[in-house]
Amino acid sequence: MANYTSKVVSIRIDAELLDAVKRRARKDGRSISGELVHLVRAQIEVDPTSKALKPISGWLAGLEVPLDHAEFRRGRAEASSKLMASVRRRHSP
Repeated sequence: MANYTSKVVSIRIDAELLDAVKRRARKDGRSISGELVHLVRAQIEVDPTSKALKPISGWLAGLEVPLDHAEFRRGRAEASSKLMASVRRRHSP
């Protein structure tokens, strides 16, 4: 998140907690700093999803929008699994 008005803050954090943040950041596709900002915002904001969402158009219209990166990745994995199963059925003897 490049923001020229952001500030640098140093915090003291134990190794076990830092490892947990690293794992979560890796799972969500964020940097450690990005994950910490995400977690703090989630705790401070009243409703982090209250931003105006752009409507989905085209063949995706009417589908639910993933709320976070993890939900997007689960949906992508499910779609990929279904596609591969379909390909296997078509090409099996």
